[in-house]
Amino acid sequence: MKNLWRMVWVGGLAVIVAAVPVYGQHRGEMGRGPMGGPGPGMMLPMVLRGANLTPEQESQVREILKAHRPASRAYWEQLRATQEEIADKLFAPGTVQTENLAPQLQRIAQVRQQMLQESLKVSLEVRALLTPEQLAKASQLKDGLRALRKEERKLLEGVQ
Repeated sequence: MKNLWRMVWVGGLAVIVAAVPVYGQHRGEMGRGPMGGPGPGMMLPMVLRGANLTPEQESQVREILKAHRPASRAYWEQLRATQEEIADKLFAPGTVQTENLAPQLQRIAQVRQQMLQESLKVSLEVRALLTPEQLAKASQLKDGLRALRKEERKLLEGVQ
């Protein structure tokens, strides 16, 4: 069971990292959704834990993650290689203009889109395993986590 949650956590982390910009993102904001709360990838492991999956469902989740792992690894490799190309150009002698990096930036955007689509496929496959009761419980947990994040933002407002 511990390995299942680790795999779900890693899968969620993949969603998060795919959604954050390559450069210029404040470290404290990584993993947050567009409004500052946890993105869907951060919530998925917590919500699934609260849904109380059966051993059979846990096994099915492991199989889903295993089936999608090769595609995810390929996307990560493409993203890493493209980011290295950008770094090589940025630190090479001579002048670098935005248009010199445009093909790499387009490739990163394309790979991120593919990663998000793959992550959505995983999420939908996992969601299909849940009973209506588990889905209702997961929804309550999601709402509670969202409210908690809202309260956290409210408390930290103006603190810098």
